[in-house]
Amino acid sequence: MDLLIFWDSGAPGGLGLPVSRCIGNLFALPAQICSNPLILNGYDGSRNQTDARAVLDSLGIFRQRQGVMGPILLVCGTDLFTAGVTSLFGLSRPRSLVAVVSTARLDNRFYELPENEEDLIDRLVKESAHEFGHLFSLEHCDNPECIMYPPLTLDDLDRKKQWFCASCRTRVESAILQTSV
Repeated sequence: MDLLIFWDSGAPGGLGLPVSRCIGNLFALPAQICSNPLILNGYDGSRNQTDARAVLDSLGIFRQRQGVMGPILLVCGTDLFTAGVTSLFGLSRPRSLVAVVSTARLDNRFYELPENEEDLIDRLVKESAHEFGHLFSLEHCDNPECIMYPPLTLDDLDRKKQWFCASCRTRVESAILQTSV
């Protein structure tokens, strides 16, 4: 099974390869980067944000119609929201095996800080791996350094490491084995 990553044209270019390599290493699975074949739905002009649920709806329909067996993650550059949540780094829908991550709030420039590509790659890897973790049935973890810790702020995300704690590692390896059979 491959981890399929759709890279939207609105996401920063040139980061797909380093992000996919790190994600593949974290899950010990091939991670394949492709251009996003979908039109992003769910834009709300009054908020200047995109509804993450609408994006997940489109991804789920695409996955089903195309007969994609493995999980799909979309990396986009548009700022995301969902009902009751004004901003998101990412969102997943485990039952459909689809997830979305936005680079908007992961980028230093959003906070009027100097651009830093290394920070952006690190954050993208952590948040993407977090959402893929949910697609492998992992819940949130209380270890603030684990990928599966739920970051509420950018500082929370920056404190996390690019690894799963021992408990989450065991669960993700078990889930991958189960899906490979």
